[in-house]
Amino acid sequence: MAQDAATVQAARYAGELGGDAPELRRFLADELRAAGIDPARVSVDVAPSRVGWREPIRVSVSSAYPVSIPFLFATTVPLRSSAISRGEVNR
Repeated sequence: MAQDAATVQAARYAGELGGDAPELRRFLADELRAAGIDPARVSVDVAPSRVGWREPIRVSVSSAYPVSIPFLFATTVPLRSSAISRGEVNR
């Protein structure tokens, strides 16, 4: 749930910036870290990398959440979040 919220906020910010940028990556890493998710274990995809006014931009985040039940098993569950926003930069 925290990953979903961070992804939505990142998509909105990507629209403000007009695409993928180092500021977006830092923002998303800070949001994930605040939610207790290690940003180094997360894969981020922003497509397309640049957008103009009202063009759609998608931010996708995927990670693996470890699940373990002592003495029974340990595994990871893939978590994927995706959000679409509109570009707010008139180029």
